[in-house]
Amino acid sequence: MDHAPPLSPPPPPPLLSRQEDEISIPSTAMPPPPPPPPPPLYLSKSSKPASIVPPPPPAPSEVFEPTEKAHYWQFLKDTKKNMPGEPFQQAHMFFYGSLMDPEVLQAILDLPELPTTRPATISGFRIKMWGIYPTLIPSHSGSVTGTVWKVTLGAHFDRLAAYETTAYRWDECDVVLEGGEVLRNCRTFCWAGEPDSKELEDGSFDLERYQKYFKSSVTRRRSPVP
Repeated sequence: MDHAPPLSPPPPPPLLSRQEDEISIPSTAMPPPPPPPPPPLYLSKSSKPASIVPPPPPAPSEVFEPTEKAHYWQFLKDTKKNMPGEPFQQAHMFFYGSLMDPEVLQAILDLPELPTTRPATISGFRIKMWGIYPTLIPSHSGSVTGTVWKVTLGAHFDRLAAYETTAYRWDECDVVLEGGEVLRNCRTFCWAGEPDSKELEDGSFDLERYQKYFKSSVTRRRSPVP
């Protein structure tokens, strides 16, 4: 019996180059996972982890409104202004500057007789100087001495306001006389600007100095009374 010749083994597969091998064999490596999102800045009280510490509160501002200035704005709010057209009401006027001199008051109002004023004190104010003239600014612990005189005519009050100029504005006050009697709802002229104005200086009013150097400029202009 004839035997078939033995079969030769199959040829080996062709070798691939390194480049062909990298192309033909896909990589099975997975890309790295994306980084986790950052934690929220602010979480509700129930969901905030214990490890997250809230940011510290902002530092308080070092700019504070002075007490005197804060009191001044309330002072402006509460003040009753003498508006044009408002009926005049008789009132005692408190004077603390040049008008403490009866002759100056007589000259300003063109009075036929020398007015009789009374020593008095008010609280809740203090004096600052505007040049040679004093002015009042509000002060919780302040007090000012002066004189008081009753104004019975609207024309007299208008003259006083004109003499004080628009640098002043009137406000109500309670006046205490030397004997302790209190006069309610009096009026006095106060500084119309801010209490910390650069136009004002600390100081006190010297009535004797005013009478010596400045009084004559007011009294000599008084019109003669027939």
